[in-house]
Amino acid sequence: MQIVFSELIERFANLLGTPKDLILETFNKPDATDFVLNKCISIKNFGNFYLLIIFEMDNELVRFSNAYRIYPQLLNGSDLSKMKPVEILEEFMNKFGIVKNLPIYGECKFLIDRKSKFFFPGILDIEKYLEALKSL
Repeated sequence: MQIVFSELIERFANLLGTPKDLILETFNKPDATDFVLNKCISIKNFGNFYLLIIFEMDNELVRFSNAYRIYPQLLNGSDLSKMKPVEILEEFMNKFGIVKNLPIYGECKFLIDRKSKFFFPGILDIEKYLEALKSL
């Protein structure tokens, strides 16, 4: 199976603590996976943090678009083990995402519209996230 990492992962994996080996471990042995339209969202617990990945699969090709290291303490101590991956992504983006104006939908940090088959996973505000990490 061929693996492709997005430019975001290539550029920011080390800065955000989402190295490729952890992304691949999450892909190969996830704790949970959600399927949203043509995307897969998987999560894996690594002790004091979770790794959440977003990817697409197409025949023999896997395209990783996003990966986030998520600390429960940064999400008000939420019990992530009881949440679906898409719920964790939504809560994470609502706290650390950048507001984006999407045509038709307006301002969003995260969006799934199953009727129009549109999925916007959000854009991480890296500075806000890194500042929050200092409190850990």
